[in-house]
Amino acid sequence: MSKNTHLEHLEDSILLDGKKGAKDAFVFLDLLASTFSGKGTNSFKITTKWDGAPAVFCGIYPGLGRFFVGTKSIFNKDAKVNFTPEDIDRNHGHAPGLVEKLKAALAYLPDLGIEGVVQGDLLFTNDKKIQTIEGKTSITFQPNTITYAISKDDELYDKAKNAKIGVVFHTTYHGSTIENLSASFGFDVSTLKDSKNALVLSAETGQLGKDVLLTSTEKSSLVRLKTKSTQILTNSGDFLDEMAKQIEAKDQLTLGPRLKIFFNKYVREGRKIPEATKFVKEFTSYFETEVKKAADKVKTPKAKASKLAKLYAGVQFIEDNEDALKNTAELYKILQSTKEVFIRKLEKGERFGTYLKTDTGYKITAPEGYVAIADGNNAIKLVDRLEFSKANFNVSKDWVGGDGS
Repeated sequence: MSKNTHLEHLEDSILLDGKKGAKDAFVFLDLLASTFSGKGTNSFKITTKWDGAPAVFCGIYPGLGRFFVGTKSIFNKDAKVNFTPEDIDRNHGHAPGLVEKLKAALAYLPDLGIEGVVQGDLLFTNDKKIQTIEGKTSITFQPNTITYAISKDDELYDKAKNAKIGVVFHTTYHGSTIENLSASFGFDVSTLKDSKNALVLSAETGQLGKDVLLTSTEKSSLVRLKTKSTQILTNSGDFLDEMAKQIEAKDQLTLGPRLKIFFNKYVREGRKIPEATKFVKEFTSYFETEVKKAADKVKTPKAKASKLAKLYAGVQFIEDNEDALKNTAELYKILQSTKEVFIRKLEKGERFGTYLKTDTGYKITAPEGYVAIADGNNAIKLVDRLEFSKANFNVSKDWVGGDGS
C-alpha cells in the first residue's frame, strides 16, 4: 500500500472490490475467529481506532534530516510541510484550531526521538480537563466525538495530567522521499524516548482474556454464516463485480455509486437494513428519485434524455438482477452482524472510559471501533456504524480544526 489516508468498513469491501472484496472480508473474519479461539498469529493484529483529531504526520523528513509536522496535505502536489511555527502559520493560518494543535506537536513531539515518518491522531493539547465521571476523578479529553477518561487509579493518570500533548500513533512510513513513502499499519511505542511533555498511547489492543474467547455456540454460528455467505457469493459474485466497476467509474447516476450511498443512508438515519424484499423496493424508489432530480436540473432535451436513459437502464438492471440485489443486502447484513460479535468482545478489554457528552452529562459509549491488520499492509475497519456513526453525526465537538489541509 502507499498512503494511509482512508480505511474502509469490512462490509463495504463487497461493493468496492466485488468478489475479491468479499473473499478478503472472509479472510479477515477467519483471522478474527482464529484470534478469538486463542490461535492468533504475529502477522495479524487488532488495534483500537481512537477517535482523535486532527490526524498528524511527523518525524524526520526524508532527505533533509529535519523534524516536521503536518496533516495529510504533506502528500499534496503543493505539499504543506511544517518545520517551524512560521511554516504552520503560513500553511494553515485559515484554521486557527489546527494551527494551535500543530504548533504543540512541533514543540513537544521531537523529544520522542521518532525515527522515520509516523502517522497518528492527536488526543489533547491544552484542552484536557480534570472531571469527576461515574464518581471517579479523571483526566478527560474530547478530540472529536468521544470523550476519553483516564481515572485517578490508572498508573497513567499523573503522566496524562502533566503532559502538554497526547497522541496515539498507528502507522509507520518507509521511503527515501516523501513521494515514495509506503505505509505499514502499526507502530511500536517502545521505540520512543520517554518525555514528560508527551503522553503516547498504544493503539494495539491488550491480550485477550478467556472471558472473550469464542464459545462453541458462537463458533458453530460463524461456520453457518460463512457457508451461507459463500453460497451467496457463488450466486451473485458477477453482480458484485458490476457494482464495483460502476463505483470505480464514479458516475453518480448509475447503480453502484448509489447503492453504496444508500447503504450509508441507513446509518445516517439510525436504521437497520431491512429484509431483502423491502430493501430492493426502498432502493429502487431512492434510485428513481435521485436520477429524476438530476434530470430535472438540466435544461436541454438532449441532456434530460441522457439522464432519463440512465434511469430506465438502472431500473431494468434491478428488475433483471433482483435476486442478486437481495443477496447483496443479505451478505452486507451478515458481514455487519459477524463483525459486531468481535467488536463486542474487544470492547470488554478497553482500559480507558469512553463517553458521549450530552445536555445532562456523560453517557457511556463504546470506542469508535477497531482496525484489523493482516501482514502489516492490509487493514479493514471494524466499527459498529449504527452506534458510532450516528453519534458522530449528532454530538457537538469541542475541537474545531478547520479542513485538515
